Amino acid sequence: MSIDVSRASDARIQNFLLGGVDNYPADRAAGRRLLDLAPDAQRLARINREFVRRAVRYLATECGVRQFLDHGPGLPARDGPPIHQVARRANKNARVVYIDQDPLVVAHARMMLDTSHTLVLDSDVLASDIILSKSRKAGFCDTKAPVAALFASVLHCVPDAADPWQRVHELVARLPSGSYLVLCHLTSDDPKFREEVSSVMRERTDNQWACVRSREQVRRFFMGLEPVGGPLGDVAQWHSSPDIQPHGNPRWFEYGGVARTP
Repeated sequence: MSIDVSRASDARIQNFLLGGVDNYPADRAAGRRLLDLAPDAQRLARINREFVRRAVRYLATECGVRQFLDHGPGLPARDGPPIHQVARRANKNARVVYIDQDPLVVAHARMMLDTSHTLVLDSDVLASDIILSKSRKAGFCDTKAPVAALFASVLHCVPDAADPWQRVHELVARLPSGSYLVLCHLTSDDPKFREEVSSVMRERTDNQWACVRSREQVRRFFMGLEPVGGPLGDVAQWHSSPDIQPHGNPRWFEYGGVARTP
């Protein structure tokens, strides 16, 4: 397995921002450039991870969900427990499928995870046919029980031309009735700022990044779904705890929420 360390990777940049050790000079340089443009980037990385943990805990305890598909889980860092531990602490029968194509993420996951309750798929995060087929074949996706599909700050890596909205809708439509979408996305209401950050990160990651999106663009992922646990918005406020508070009127933020399928 070849890992190109000459270009920054989104997963390794996030690892750097979260204080992890699985990153290289190119990732650290990209992360510092991002911090020059947006000094609150580290805070957003933490908000993203804490939101998805709160969402998983809520779904496992309040909604009885025990099946989770984590699209683009990223690398372990020092910011808290991984999703499978959060889910298992809330529901001892919980199972998690991690989906990623970053070779370092896949290698870490396969080396460290308990394979009796976790499955790692080396796949495009929007390849729903492959993801669902392999998950079911491995006994990780009961077609009669609700599933939570997690997309935590990963879709900024998918360009508009690939129509991520349609791809997410196709996946959600194939999940059992009463399943859930957990999604947050880097968002800004300032078009100039969106393009400035997006263009710099596309260059640094050799187009692995795609774009920061507007609120309206992110809302489209939730079309036809019913928000639960709180309204769509800045996810720092979704079931927020005292250590994670809204940060005023930021230039960008993690927008999203949790929604139930019909």
